[in-house]
Amino acid sequence: MCGIGGILYSKDSGTALHDRIRQMEHAQIHRGPDDRQTVLHQNHAFCHQRLALLDEKGGKQPFYDPSGRYLIVYNGEIYNYEALRAELSNSYQFVSRSDTEVVLAAYLFWGEDCLNRFIGMFSFLIWDIHSQTAFAAVDPLSVKPFVYYQSGAEFIFASEVKGILACLNEKPKINIEALTEYVVAPMLSGVESTIYEGVFILRGGEKLNISKEKTVKCSYYNFTQRPGISTSEQLIRYLMENLEESTKMSLKADFPVGSFFSGGLDSSLLSSLAVKLRVPGHQAFTVRFQNHEQINFNENSIVNSDDFPYAQRLAGDLNLPMEAVTISKENILNGLSELPIINDRIPAWEQEFSQHFLSKAASKNFKAVLVGDAADETHYGYFFLLNPQVNHSPLGLLQKFGAEKRCRFLSEKIQKDIKPLDFLNQKYTQIVESNGFSFNGSEQDKILAMSCLIYKRWLGRLLHNGDIHSMNFGLEARVPFANLNVLEVEGYIGPAMGFKNGEEKHLLKMAAKNWLPDYIINRKKSALPRDPRLGTQYQVILKNLLQESGDFIEDYLNLKALTALCEQKTVEENDRMMLFNMICLLKRVQYDAKQ
Repeated sequence: MCGIGGILYSKDSGTALHDRIRQMEHAQIHRGPDDRQTVLHQNHAFCHQRLALLDEKGGKQPFYDPSGRYLIVYNGEIYNYEALRAELSNSYQFVSRSDTEVVLAAYLFWGEDCLNRFIGMFSFLIWDIHSQTAFAAVDPLSVKPFVYYQSGAEFIFASEVKGILACLNEKPKINIEALTEYVVAPMLSGVESTIYEGVFILRGGEKLNISKEKTVKCSYYNFTQRPGISTSEQLIRYLMENLEESTKMSLKADFPVGSFFSGGLDSSLLSSLAVKLRVPGHQAFTVRFQNHEQINFNENSIVNSDDFPYAQRLAGDLNLPMEAVTISKENILNGLSELPIINDRIPAWEQEFSQHFLSKAASKNFKAVLVGDAADETHYGYFFLLNPQVNHSPLGLLQKFGAEKRCRFLSEKIQKDIKPLDFLNQKYTQIVESNGFSFNGSEQDKILAMSCLIYKRWLGRLLHNGDIHSMNFGLEARVPFANLNVLEVEGYIGPAMGFKNGEEKHLLKMAAKNWLPDYIINRKKSALPRDPRLGTQYQVILKNLLQESGDFIEDYLNLKALTALCEQKTVEENDRMMLFNMICLLKRVQYDAKQ
């Protein structure tokens, strides 16, 4: 929906503070093409970049309560705002029809308990002008981002890392542990910390209480999956009801809402529901590559079938308008310079090309789209969860994606000091155990433990990527599978139902039978496509970058190991992913050095 940001308890004031908040605003201007505002209150400053999907005239921000004591900067959509507004109308005098005002009114009436009443995606900060304290929070899965940085008493927050970097007087140092995580486990990185020392991220279901003296972070919601006593028939019915209602909520806007449509189960289900709900102006967007028919998708570890024929067939059966966005090799190679600048937590997957070009195309006529994100991670959608060579520990997952080889790309000093595989295995094991799961136990215990790591880390990274690439074009990605009412059902699905008869997403497929044909339900699992033909081109690009990034490589990376990667005669899938990640890292470092 928007971009938010602010600088609290600053040593600066007046023109100096105004210049800094404007620099932050400029860095996030793509998030809000419809309006932007900055305000100062003594040595505190706030900014907002608005993508208006509701009450275009009345929802300007920062938004103040009637007394003028409280202001809010807010990013997101509260889908049940109308019901909350009706409930609050006797105690609060509304002056707009925006959900922004509902969030503020709910906080003033219920305090922090308001968070348990919101259904939607959100990130906000409320400032008390009198007490000079703040309250901030994100939705249960952090679909909408909140990043922050503290130096002394000064507290800086923004929607994107680049917003914070733009207003700092000095560039932060490199966070060695976060850099290690990105190099070795990019798919699990950028969820709670960044490669920039001191720049942190609120995780799903977290909130902050901020004063000049201290900042207190705690959790108000923690999504986990624990098998309940409900039967599969009951869960299928609950899932059907709540997913249909969630999709209906997600389609609410003053403008038409489109959808990203791969032809896979999740996006097909949402698009089918949108057609059933007869939403005016709805259109789907899918992606294909130049000379698409020449690609062998069966050789990939996650993308293992061609989506496009399924998308084309289902769109025809649903009578759903669909635009196929074609990505050329030139698009991808040029995009290699764009993606690391856009994604300031540094790209993790090649599928981000698809997100980038789909968002660019959809933003020409739409302000919001439905996406199927969070379905795989909350419905046992990854077949490697059943693989005993993978699910025995976090190390098993890391090794699946070439972790041992990736470690060698780090400097010998980092390898010696941090011991990356031990460090990350211990870190991820602690995350799993703190949520009550263990890799020591039955096969079901191991699946529950690995699934916990997937929805606590992999999903967080996935949702960030969806937000950063869509909002780069002023397009909002709406995630029906991440709404609170759907999460409450998903939390009771255990491995026995999720993987019945060895079939991933079994329960969701049973629910989908009410809306989708068998050729979608029974097809092989896939994901947003990537072009597997680019390995040799990646090698040339990385080799050139190695000659241009001297100091960073000398301090943090291993030139010999990276050079060897560039000179391999054969580039396997994991090698291509490594090349992509290291290109993105070095391109980002080069960009930062010029700022």
